[in-house]
Amino acid sequence: MRPYWLAVCQSCGQALLLESEPEFDDRDPDDLPARPATVLWPADGRPVSAEVPPAVRQELAHARAGLRAGSPASAVVHVRRLLEAVCADHGVTGRTLFHALGELRREGLIDGWLLSWAEELRELGNEAAHLGSRPLGRSEAEDAVELAEAFVDYVYVFSHKYHRFQVRRGAAKSPNIRNIRNVIQETPAIRILRKSQVPFRVHPYPHDPARTKSRAAVADELGISPMRLLKAVILYLGEHAVVAIAPVEGAIDERALARAFGAARARIAGLADVVRIGETIAADVVSPLALPYLPSVLEETSAAASSVYVSSGRHGLELELDPADLVRLTRARTAPIVR
Repeated sequence: MRPYWLAVCQSCGQALLLESEPEFDDRDPDDLPARPATVLWPADGRPVSAEVPPAVRQELAHARAGLRAGSPASAVVHVRRLLEAVCADHGVTGRTLFHALGELRREGLIDGWLLSWAEELRELGNEAAHLGSRPLGRSEAEDAVELAEAFVDYVYVFSHKYHRFQVRRGAAKSPNIRNIRNVIQETPAIRILRKSQVPFRVHPYPHDPARTKSRAAVADELGISPMRLLKAVILYLGEHAVVAIAPVEGAIDERALARAFGAARARIAGLADVVRIGETIAADVVSPLALPYLPSVLEETSAAASSVYVSSGRHGLELELDPADLVRLTRARTAPIVR
């Protein structure tokens, strides 16, 4: 017979179900010497995949140990260190963890939502590491550890699982996307093209995050006419946002654009609005293909081109497609909107 015991942790008050060795005396447990036991409940977090690198596994183990020891601050500090370990494992060593997490997003390893998620964990870790900060509760630390577990699963388990899933479906063998470094970097714009079965080509170009190129410079880098490289400009008709798709050369004629929509006037969106839209679609640069929910208008001269280039939603990668397909996917009208 194998004995089971109910116990209470003297540090945090957590109830425990223990399983001890089968050899025992039929005496009052308080009179027995301490013996080895296995904790059956609660379980020590979810199983950690073998795909997670040792440095990340170690920080997760320390975070869990902090919880068991009744030290929420220790658990949260190791969650922050876990984020540093993930960045280091991908060769991302920014000046600060804030910059390193931003680089993970720019590299396509996490999206905008996960970046916000990681930022909350980073800030919580900063609070825990400084004297005089507000005390952290156990439930807050438990949430942080669970979120860290899910973050690790996304980066190391489910992203690779999705890649294998795509390979099985044959998407990763498509000549249209073979220049993309891996399927994890697939942007919303590329996904829309692939699922719509629209023919397209990808055109990578060198990109230095410290020196972002203008769209005109990108055209020069790719060796194409600036008239074939399009930009997506967000404008407002009153309170309603619209997208102007036009060659990088030439300014948007706001009056002409307003007429195209039957509106009285139009105004170019402010930087804050553009950044917000970019964060919503997890993009470094706005692609007209990723904004099908916004009314669009394409410069009419671009509609007659043999092919056009639009942003993939990420610096360093442009997409070439037929303008007729661009019009269909964006549901754009055509009009002269460039002066």
